[in-house]
Amino acid sequence: MIFSDIRTETQLWTFMTQPSEELVHLADRLKGPVMILGGSGKMGKELAALIRNADRQWNIKREMYVASTFSHPSGEDEQVFRELGIQCFKGDLSDEAFLQSLPDAPYVFYMMGFKFGSSQDWQRAFHLNSIVPYLVGQKYSSSKIVVFSSGNPYPHTPAMGKGCTEEAELQPVGIYGWNIVARESSFGITASKNPTQQIAFYRLMYAQHLNYGVLIDLARMVLQEETISLAMPAVNLISQRDANEVAIRSLEYCHNTPWVLNVAGPVWQVVDIVQRLELYLGKEARFSDDAAEMALLANDDKCRRTFGACRDDVEDMIKGAALWVKNGGSYWHKPTQFGRVKHDY
Repeated sequence: MIFSDIRTETQLWTFMTQPSEELVHLADRLKGPVMILGGSGKMGKELAALIRNADRQWNIKREMYVASTFSHPSGEDEQVFRELGIQCFKGDLSDEAFLQSLPDAPYVFYMMGFKFGSSQDWQRAFHLNSIVPYLVGQKYSSSKIVVFSSGNPYPHTPAMGKGCTEEAELQPVGIYGWNIVARESSFGITASKNPTQQIAFYRLMYAQHLNYGVLIDLARMVLQEETISLAMPAVNLISQRDANEVAIRSLEYCHNTPWVLNVAGPVWQVVDIVQRLELYLGKEARFSDDAAEMALLANDDKCRRTFGACRDDVEDMIKGAALWVKNGGSYWHKPTQFGRVKHDY
């Protein structure tokens, strides 16, 4: 199955949680429990299922844990983890007593973060995005930790270029940008204090799904004849399945001096994306601003050298997004806001 074949939620879940051959082989090499911190967001459930499905190929009965607020009113997020045989710990990671009560694990995914609204509540933002990471780093002082981070603090680069490499000097803008730097700094400090701790900074741009994402947002705008801004004229595109795979496989590259990785996919011009969406949706798009010359982009050549090509093709992802929207597929109402030029949130 490919992206554009997906028609139902069941097919979408199966597709997004199908591990690659490389991930299946990795599962046999990973010995011990896995902890997912803040895992009830957009990516955590499918990341957990990818590990579970890879383990099943070897009949591995791995202990897995997830700690989160599980804030969805229906409780469905927690139910998904329980159905996967994952032990759930419901609580606030900023509560030190709760954090210290969690089980140890050699492999940790740190997925918690406070993004939208951070500019309006900077004290909470710095607490959750800086102090809590330090406390987590101290708690899991001997673990391999994949820290979900972001390319948000990178400077804008030419829209027709390949974006910033991992070596680019960070130029954070606003509370959220500085929070990203603070999060990485906190884990960097705990690693420097604990020689047995190993870290990967996983700088994700925009993961594409069919329930949310840049492609879905653009497809909805084209279908509903909304005006599309070109103030952010280009974007990186990678499927959530490929992004989660990279996160899991990054466990083998964690290092006491944190390993930094852009997880982004190729750069696409928004106009080119929209032209394809117009074809599939039978609608003519409306644009507002003239295209800017600069954009927030990341170069993921290092990721491709390390893990190989993405499984999911961008052309097919665009077609899949258009067909999903055209056929009334479900939407999580979590807009990406990728078109914000200041990216300060």
